[in-house]
Parts: sequence; C-alpha cells; structure tokens
Amino acid sequence: MPELYHFLMERMALYHNLEYDSSEEKKPRLIFYNEKDEVVKTVSVKKMKADEISSLLDSLGFYKRSKKGEEVPEEFQHFPLRAPRDEL
Repeated sequence: MPELYHFLMERMALYHNLEYDSSEEKKPRLIFYNEKDEVVKTVSVKKMKADEISSLLDSLGFYKRSKKGEEVPEEFQHFPLRAPRDEL
C-alpha cells in the first residue's frame, strides 16, 4: 500500500487531531471519534490514494498545517469535524 505509506510519511503530520494505529495494517481505515471517544464514522483507506485521503480529511474540516510544527489556531484545537452531527 504505497499510497497509504506516502500519506503516513509525508502528510499525516500536517493534520491536527489525527492519530495512526498500526494494529489494523491489513485493513487500514480512518476511524472518527466524538468527544466521548465513541466511533461516529469509519472509512476504509486501503484502496485510496494519498490525495483522496487528504481530500476526505479536508472536506471533514480537519485543520491542515502549511508545514510541520506550525501552531494550530485555537478554534481548531478540539473539534476537527465541520459536518453537522446528524450527518455522522
């Protein structure tokens, strides 16, 4: 899965509130949690390209830094999703 590897190595650090868990390497997926640590959405990324993963995160409102190490504005500290709750 070279595209997933590319995303993990080159782009993941740019996104705020995003973590990687390697326990499901054969079935890689994005798992979105609410503030109570309840799963609200799961998306398989096994066949996705790095650009598609980035686009998905951007569409959900995850803050993307312009470079690694950049400070995250206060309004993006705790809630990365823009989608209304009933859509999740």
